[in-house]
Amino acid sequence: MKIRIARAVSAASAAALLCLFTALGGAAWAAANSGGVKGTPQPELKPFTIGTSDAPGSVAMEPNGGLVVAYGIPTKNTDGATAVCLLNRGGHACSTRVTLTPPGGDDLFGVSEVFIPSANHVVVLQGDCCNDPAAGGDLLWTSTNGGKTFAGVRIGTLGVSAAALAGGDIVFTAGDNSGGAQVESVPASGATGPPAEIATAITDEAFDVGVGSYRGGALIAADDLTSDYTTRVAYAAAGKDFDASASYAVVGTFAHEQLVGISGDAVLTQKTTGNDALELRIFNGKSFGPAHAVPDTAGGGPEWFAIDTDPSGRVHVFNESTHLSPIYDLFEESTSTGASWSAPVNLGNAIDSESFGVALDRNGSGLVLGTSNAIGYPVLASQSVSFTLSKSSIKKGAAVTASGKGSAPAKGRPIQLQQLRSGLWYTIASTHESASGAFRFTIKGSSAGTHAYRAVASDWAGYVQYGYSAARSLKVT
Repeated sequence: MKIRIARAVSAASAAALLCLFTALGGAAWAAANSGGVKGTPQPELKPFTIGTSDAPGSVAMEPNGGLVVAYGIPTKNTDGATAVCLLNRGGHACSTRVTLTPPGGDDLFGVSEVFIPSANHVVVLQGDCCNDPAAGGDLLWTSTNGGKTFAGVRIGTLGVSAAALAGGDIVFTAGDNSGGAQVESVPASGATGPPAEIATAITDEAFDVGVGSYRGGALIAADDLTSDYTTRVAYAAAGKDFDASASYAVVGTFAHEQLVGISGDAVLTQKTTGNDALELRIFNGKSFGPAHAVPDTAGGGPEWFAIDTDPSGRVHVFNESTHLSPIYDLFEESTSTGASWSAPVNLGNAIDSESFGVALDRNGSGLVLGTSNAIGYPVLASQSVSFTLSKSSIKKGAAVTASGKGSAPAKGRPIQLQQLRSGLWYTIASTHESASGAFRFTIKGSSAGTHAYRAVASDWAGYVQYGYSAARSLKVT
């Protein structure tokens, strides 16, 4: 089973941005749906191709909501390079695209890991081999202008399979190591070279690996291939030297479970006995809480998963498998505790992707990066809409008041009143939300019969889905 070890990237809250809806999306909605629509479409939940890739990548988010994507690309000399693409939120094409080419004829390996420690400060970590200079082959590329130009420095020989921000450091590790889970860290603000030593966080074999964080400390996860897999997680608290083996202590051991991923304080494993379901556990600073089964994951593969903990602490699991229909589409489910989960959201066809990188804001919106090629899967926050009629029955020529409220108030957001005709919904009126999210329509009973109406709240490209109310019936006599 191929898996992707995913991690969260810290991002500024987009809550304030929700106040900026104004009239975004209204005209586009009216033009696209003047002929009527079926069901509850979400046109923004549509994958788009970013570029050609031949290696896994990752995504990071600027405080203003913009996205930076990094992924491996093929080159004529087969050494490989890293593409860095700047995406405006909701956009499907790079506003700026930069190619990072390794010096000295080195080859690139592993995951292209991108981070944004602060506004316009972009760093890309890349495993590199094998010119073997004294400073090692791994590269840290730093940009201070939002990813438009970069300068690189060599930072060691470990290789890069997984990485995360922990406090002010980028902590990374390499997998498939019989010597254990080895760790390096470099300052996220920029490095001048490799650290003085490499730590061994877990002494047992490290096959699949991942890096998480808890309150500025580093969580290192790894599994071994002995005794039908055992996953272990080690922790070094904030303030400790992440490059010293003595800083780490094992805080979780899960027998007969393969590591799938770790993000923030949440670790995701898969049972290797029984029904093969995924298990989610959350770290509390000393140990991991109880295991919670992840819905729609039992039954085995082929299957590919990713995990991301957004800045609010909510955990998102992404599932490409045969467990949900359509098969091999990418589905998202999320939870705050593991005890209850959101309904699955279909993000689109992912049959060509076998690894995923994720960046989400605290509202749970952002982007998933698939590979082969580099494919973007928008992740949008949901919104609900209440909708009621002041009367359920009126005489022909009379009128009824229809009113409701959006779940994420945004003054000026377009609201459409739609009527069902022959299985299709047609927009018959429009208005805008007030500051509280409230809206109101007047419906006149112009023809006898029973008519169905609903309210639709406009989306915000890159941030929020369309919101659909339940249908309400009006009988006109």
